Order: sequence, then structure tokens, then C-alpha cells
Amino acid sequence: MIKKVLLGASFLLLCAGCAGQTKEQDEKAAAATTAPNAETKPSTAAEQQEAKPKEVEVPEPYSIALKKIEAGELDTALTYLDFTINDFKDSPYVYNAQLLKSILWSSKFTAHLNLGNSLAKGSGKAPILYKKEELVALKNLLKQKSKDIKEYGNSLAAPSQYIWENYSAEKSVPPFKDIKPPSVPPERDLDFFVSVGYPAPKDDEMKAYVDYTYISLTSAALQLIIKEDKVEYPGYFYYIGASLLNQDQPLSRKFLDKTIELTENDKYSEVRIQAQEFIDHVFN
Repeated sequence: MIKKVLLGASFLLLCAGCAGQTKEQDEKAAAATTAPNAETKPSTAAEQQEAKPKEVEVPEPYSIALKKIEAGELDTALTYLDFTINDFKDSPYVYNAQLLKSILWSSKFTAHLNLGNSLAKGSGKAPILYKKEELVALKNLLKQKSKDIKEYGNSLAAPSQYIWENYSAEKSVPPFKDIKPPSVPPERDLDFFVSVGYPAPKDDEMKAYVDYTYISLTSAALQLIIKEDKVEYPGYFYYIGASLLNQDQPLSRKFLDKTIELTENDKYSEVRIQAQEFIDHVFN
């Protein structure tokens, strides 16, 4: 919701003695206000420079994180976003770093969640085709993936909660400049395993699938959320809210409700429609 702020201006008129002021007095008064003052010195270049508002310094690790995002090195980008948050606590760029961190963790969490779902679906299709040790290995893989998903979900919830607590429609934050979505690698999927159930995907196949999904989701999210150096908050709250559904349903609902609130004057907004569908399907 866009909060309307009415700004009023008041003017104080100092008119003592003005009612009886003559034309001559008016001219003298006007001359006095325009005549140069010998005691007034022109401001120096240094003074003028000091009078200008100082630009906010961009933390070095934040700049590196943006380059890593563009290069598709998303885990490394997360590391540098953490450096920004921990080493530059007083910088306004902490907010930017937390927001980008929530987007990256959302994509990573969803990528691993999709992998876990694919493994779970495929593993029950043709157990008769597996040797006993292969079934044990597949079962252990599912257990490990479940632990990973829980860990990544917690990592997503933390920056998301930070944005929820610090967001304001009137909040002034540094512009989200120089954020370029990563190039999406060739598509990888596990459709054959999901439909047939055999053979189990190899480590490099699973990694390629996660990398593709992680990067493609991040690229799409940044294009949805960051536009003209600003955050499109309806898209942000929808994207993160949908991801949080499998981790923190109360916070997910808050994010989706915020999307509805921010688009209350735009009933044809696509993210509004999608958020409402989520709410109706899951929460109602």
C-alpha cells in the first residue's frame, strides 16, 4: 500500500510597520537586500564541496557479490553478501545485501527441494530393478537431501525475516545498481528418472540439475524484482512468500498477504493473481 503523505507549507509574514511604509522606504529596503556586503566572502570550492551531500560508500564485498551473481557463482556471492552484512554493520547496503541474500537462498532452497521431490518420486517407481546396496544408497541419499533442504530453508528464513522487519514503503535505501542476472546454462532435468525410476541419477547429473535450477530461478527472480535500480516489492514478496511455503508457512502467508496489499489498486497485476491463487489453494 502506498501511504499518502500530505506536505504543507506555512509562511510567516513579518509586517510590523509595513502598513505605513512609503515608496521611498520600499526602494531603500530593496536596495539594502541586494547590495553586496563587504564582510561577506564568497564560498570556496572546498566549502561548496562540503555542502554537497556525501555519497554512500559501497562496501567492497558488496560490489564483489554483484560480480559473482552476474557470473553465476551464486554460492560465492552469498559469502560476499555475508561479509557485507557482518563487516559493514552500519552501512545502508546491509539492507540490500539481506534482500539479495534472501533471493539467492530462495532459489537454492527451491532447487534442492525440487531435487529431493524428484528423487522421492522416482525411487518408488521400480525398486525391483535395484540391488540391495543400491536401494540402501538411494535411501541414504534421500535422508541427506532432507537434511540439506531443512538447512537451506533455515538459511532462507533468516534474511527474509530481516526484510520483513525492516521493510517500509517509505524506506530510503541505496539504489540496486549494477545487478545483472546470470546467464542461464543449458537445461538439465531428471524427467526420465522421475517417470521410470531407474537408474538412479549420478552425482554429476544431480549437481548439473541443481546448478541449472539454482541459476535459472535466480535469473528470473532478479528480472522480476529489480527494475530500474529499484525493488518491485509486490514481486519480491510473492517470490519469497511462495518459497517460504515449504519452510515457514506463517511467514509465507505474511509475504503473500503483503503482495495483495501492495497491489490493491491494481487488480490485474499478475503477481497479485498468482499470490491470491497460492493463498486460496494452500491457506483457505
